[in-house]
Parts: sequence; C-alpha cells; structure tokens
Amino acid sequence: MVHEPKVGEFWGRGRFRKRIREVITLSNGWYLIKTDNSKSKRDFKVKVIFQVHPSRSMTPKHAHFAIDLYGKICASHDRAKKLLEAIIKVWSGNDVRQVVAEYQHECSGLPGYPLEYILHALNWILEQEDLNFNGRPGRKQEELNNICNKQGITLLPSRKGSHLAIALLCDIMNGTHPVEALLKANIDVAPRLG
Repeated sequence: MVHEPKVGEFWGRGRFRKRIREVITLSNGWYLIKTDNSKSKRDFKVKVIFQVHPSRSMTPKHAHFAIDLYGKICASHDRAKKLLEAIIKVWSGNDVRQVVAEYQHECSGLPGYPLEYILHALNWILEQEDLNFNGRPGRKQEELNNICNKQGITLLPSRKGSHLAIALLCDIMNGTHPVEALLKANIDVAPRLG
C-alpha cells in the first residue's frame, strides 16, 4: 500500500494482514486505523501509521501512554493534569475533536505524543477494553476505585473494561513510577526469562 489507508482495504503482511474498519487522519499526517482482530467478531486492533511508504507503524500499548504521561508530569505537573482531564472527558463520552480543541492550548509544548494522537488512540483502546472485558475480582475493582478517587475521578460503571487503563494513568499521576504502576496493573512489562 503506497497510498493513504482506506476503510475496506487491508493493512499488514502475511498473517498480520487485517481489514481496515476505520481510519482517522491526524493533523500531523499520521493515520490511526482500526482493523479486524480475533478475540471476538466485534474485536479490533488499533494501529498508528507514521509513514505510508516505506511503511512505518506500530500498535499503541498502555506502556507507551504511561511513559508519555510520566514525561509530561516531569515537564509540567499542572499541564499533565490537564491531559488526564482531557482523557477522562473523552472516556466519559465527549467528542474527541471537541476535547482536542478545548485542551490543545493547555497541553501544547509538552514533550512526547501530541494531544490529538493520545485522545484518538486512547478512545479506541479504551473502547476495545470494554468490548473484551470478562470481569474482575471485587478486591481489584476496589483498588482501582481508590487509585482514581485520589485524582477525584469516579469510575464509570458502564466502562468497567477500561477501568484498569484509567487507573493506571491515575496511579502515575498520583506519583507512582510508570513501571511500578504497569506491574501493579498486571500489564506485561517484566522481562521474560527462559
């Protein structure tokens, strides 16, 4: 593919070749695509395409956003807090483009990923988590609630699958190192030995 990705076309090679369901073109020229995935009929995968030819893309992961938030906190705690507010607004159902417009000035100049990319990518990633959610123990849910309460955030009952990701970001905002927060959330960041 040497042209911009389009809905209905395929992205990737070999067994990683997947049909594109949705495409968002970001103002910096990147593309976010939502492709078919295998956990269920409704499941999907999120990819960011930095460059079409030669192809440069990646699957955004929790660790990318955790480290990005940490870098933003190091640069300006107050402005990083605004980023978290913007993420929560999107998670709560507000239109991504409107939230980008509302928070663009407050988050501009921060190092790392651009606000527009963060909000669009997380919007889809959080949707994916809700879609694939199978439940969690009550004790773990209580822990997530407590982490988020420290940021004044009440977890949405209708978005239980994505509670873990929101709590991860809140935990980092609360002062927990990203690696510790990822390990606590049981997100795979530990090296595999053997």
